Amino acid sequence: MWVALAFLSALLLGFYDVAKKRALVGNAVMPVLLLNTLFSSLFFLPFIISSVGNFGWFGDTFFNIPQGDLRAHAMVFIKSAMVLTSWIFGYYGMKHLPITIVGPINATRPVLTLLGAVLIFGESLNGGQWAGVLMALFHSFC
Repeated sequence: MWVALAFLSALLLGFYDVAKKRALVGNAVMPVLLLNTLFSSLFFLPFIISSVGNFGWFGDTFFNIPQGDLRAHAMVFIKSAMVLTSWIFGYYGMKHLPITIVGPINATRPVLTLLGAVLIFGESLNGGQWAGVLMALFHSFC
């Protein structure tokens, strides 16, 4: 089952990259990124309203957003700034490079995240997880 879901994920990621590339043809990067972020954020609006208004619409579900302290908000702000910077560079790359170059580079992001987790945070993987990493690398470069 997980193999089918992995292929579905790859297919949807490919459609997403093609849609981004089409959106950037003849348009400036920043408005496209702003609209993408705005419409994606609208998806989360009911969860945020429920949390801020303390309505409890989502109760003890996965979608309930707990209140955070000032430190938590600062950490979210820092992460948001890093993600936004990554997205800006990614969108400029998508606009000016062929999708056949950008797609494989984007596909290596999970591997780079893994390297950061192992080298910076000292996390470790078991044999099956390393086999999955090797399969992903093989797929990216072949």
